[in-house]
Amino acid sequence: MREIEIAEVPGGRVRILPDDAPESPRDWDTVGHLVLDVARHQMPWEDHTGRLRELCERGGWRLAARYLTAFCDAVVVPVYGYAHGDLALRAGEPVGCFTDPWDAGQAGLAYLTRDELRTACGGIYPGAQQAEALLGAEVATYDQWARGQVVGYIAEQWTPCPAGPAGEHAGCGGGGDWVEVEACWGIYGVDDAITQGRTVLAGVRHPR
Repeated sequence: MREIEIAEVPGGRVRILPDDAPESPRDWDTVGHLVLDVARHQMPWEDHTGRLRELCERGGWRLAARYLTAFCDAVVVPVYGYAHGDLALRAGEPVGCFTDPWDAGQAGLAYLTRDELRTACGGIYPGAQQAEALLGAEVATYDQWARGQVVGYIAEQWTPCPAGPAGEHAGCGGGGDWVEVEACWGIYGVDDAITQGRTVLAGVRHPR
C-alpha cells in the first residue's frame, strides 16, 4: 500500500497510509441526523419523523427545515455539496467552492432536537450555537469518511545494526533499518495521524 505521506519527526518517522476499510461515522452513537440527497451518490437519510421526503417533494429543503423547527423543536443547519470529481460536503452557509453556480448546491439538512441534545448532555441544553457546532462537526466527519480521508499511521524508529560479529553474521553491513514501534488505523485527517505518531515516538527510548 502506497503512503500518502512520510513525516520525519524527532525519534523516527511516521508513515501515513489510507485506511481501506474504515467504519462509517454514521454507525457511531451520534446525536444529529443527516438527511442528504445527491444524484448518483448514496447518502444517509436519517429522518426520524417519516415526513421529510414528502415535505421536500412539496416545498424543497426549506419546507422540511420549517417543519423540523416548528413541530419537532429542532435545530437545523443546511448542508451544501460541491461535486467536482469527489463530492465535498459542508454544513452552514456556503462559502468558497460551495457557492459555485454549476457544481454546488444544497445537498440536504443536518438536524437534532433540543431534547436529544439535552439528553446527550446530561439533562442540560447547551444552546443553539453549540448545537449548530455539533452538527457541523458531524457533517465534517462524514465528509472525511466519504472522501476517503480516513488514514492510519505506522510509527517507525531507526535502529542501527549491531556492530562487530553479530552484525556481520546478520548481513547488516553496518547500517540499520526502520523498525515499527506502533501502528493505528481509523484516524480522521493526516495531521491528527502525524500528531499521534509523533507522540508515540516521543515516549520511546531511543537506541544508542
